[in-house]
Amino acid sequence: MLERRAKYRAKTALPGSAAFTRATGETPCVVLNLSSRGACVAFAPDADVPRVFELRIGPAPEMQTVRVIWRRTNTVGVAFLAPRAAPDVIAG
Repeated sequence: MLERRAKYRAKTALPGSAAFTRATGETPCVVLNLSSRGACVAFAPDADVPRVFELRIGPAPEMQTVRVIWRRTNTVGVAFLAPRAAPDVIAG
């Protein structure tokens, strides 16, 4: 299988939350893998995930703006829209 990712992604099972709009609050999710450029995120089957949203990973106080790159049932691959440092889970 051809690997298209430019950066290594660490497998994780980090709790997360997503803010789709300011009115809806945060939706729980699980971050399945993570790199400095993006992540794979799983949601409940009934989640209506928009193309761009805010993602909180673990207990981080800040949220990252992300854009959906691909979708598969209740899982999405996202790219971070702002540059960020490599998360601790992949920094070594």
